[in-house]
Amino acid sequence: MNLLQPSVNVAELNWGAGLPPGNIPRPDIILAADCVYFEPAFPLLVQTLDDLSDSSTEILFCYKKRRKADKRFFVFLKKRFSWEDVKDDPDKIIYNREAISLLRLYKIPRTRVF
Repeated sequence: MNLLQPSVNVAELNWGAGLPPGNIPRPDIILAADCVYFEPAFPLLVQTLDDLSDSSTEILFCYKKRRKADKRFFVFLKKRFSWEDVKDDPDKIIYNREAISLLRLYKIPRTRVF
């Protein structure tokens, strides 16, 4: 009916630890919300998003602007991703009032060195 498999497989995933062993297909979409809160985990989160995604993965990333230190997350993020605000969400005006942003992330292709 909806092309989903009849079962679900789960595995533990620790940010920054790499993907679990086995052939894990890249997801079509990654939804991440309220993940920018613990500064030591910023590079680990970016590494995990990078590990999980490929150039065709759509990443929707929602975060609340809380502290100036959260800007450091975007220093790490811009090394592997570009982004833009999601502009076509009809609820944007509502969550923007609460300092919440919804971004679409794009993986930056890596150049191969031969």
